[in-house]
Amino acid sequence: MFRALNDGWKRFWWGTGILPDRANSIEDIYLRFYNGTKFDEYVDIRLSQAARLLEAKGFDRGAPTVLYTHGFVETALKESVEVMVTAYLEARPGTNVVLLDWSNMAHGSYLLNAARNTKKVGIAAAEQFNKLLEAGLPLEKLHVIGHSLGSHVAGYFARELKNQYDKTVKRLTALDPAFPGFYPDGVMLEHVVAADAEFVDIIHTDAGCTGAPVRTGHVDFWPNGGKSVQPGCPKFAPIPLSDDNLCSHWRSWRFYAESVRTPRAFPASPADSYKKFKENPTPEVGVVYMGIDCDNSARGNFYLKTNGQTPFGRGMDGIRRKQAPASKES
Repeated sequence: MFRALNDGWKRFWWGTGILPDRANSIEDIYLRFYNGTKFDEYVDIRLSQAARLLEAKGFDRGAPTVLYTHGFVETALKESVEVMVTAYLEARPGTNVVLLDWSNMAHGSYLLNAARNTKKVGIAAAEQFNKLLEAGLPLEKLHVIGHSLGSHVAGYFARELKNQYDKTVKRLTALDPAFPGFYPDGVMLEHVVAADAEFVDIIHTDAGCTGAPVRTGHVDFWPNGGKSVQPGCPKFAPIPLSDDNLCSHWRSWRFYAESVRTPRAFPASPADSYKKFKENPTPEVGVVYMGIDCDNSARGNFYLKTNGQTPFGRGMDGIRRKQAPASKES
């Protein structure tokens, strides 16, 4: 069995599917439970043996559980995983943090392998988590979070739990859901939608490029308009899947991880468009916080501005209009 530990040169072959031989099956999927206080303290459990999770050292059945799903050509060691996991370990130590590690199935050709595997992975994970839920894992304390292709894995996961096992996930958060192959609706694959869970919140940061171009949840956040180039990202990044090229796409998990540490860093204002948001004379009305403290009764599109570097959150300054400079008296 080949288990992806790093991607290296392989990321640049994403269109060809050229990779070392691997089984590319659900037997290659793992649950990584972080059972210490640091990112490198964990136990790996095959998805097919998910029942072991409830008996793992440090796992608290009564605590909230976050299931995080990474994206295309990512592995358990990627920065996105480390940033998200570390935020929870340091700021929310009472949370069971579990990574759905589908890295072997997230490599290869984007359309022929990874994107098509999202359904297979989501359905397999739902089957095993149904057993965990039946064994006492509280459904009301399960929060599913996915980034990019992982957003659609999360969608299939929640949809399968709902349709096949009559269990509705309370909250699903999608971080810049992957665009190619999933939009427009039904062209190839089913994308994450509001009906998948009781509450679905979306953060768009590269809409129309790598990320979903349209509203797809109960509440959709569009920081800086939701499109590239996000503030602080390079304006010219021609190499596909390079760090510079993915900068805007990655802002979604950077924003969310920051909200775990600072829940009210990203107030957002309701609006029909980014233009109308910038023209709104009363942006404070109807404010909802993007990220971990999002109000699950929120509905619609919300906009805000961020900084170009950490800390990204600007608080209420992220929605206020710039004041015109005072005219000089003659």
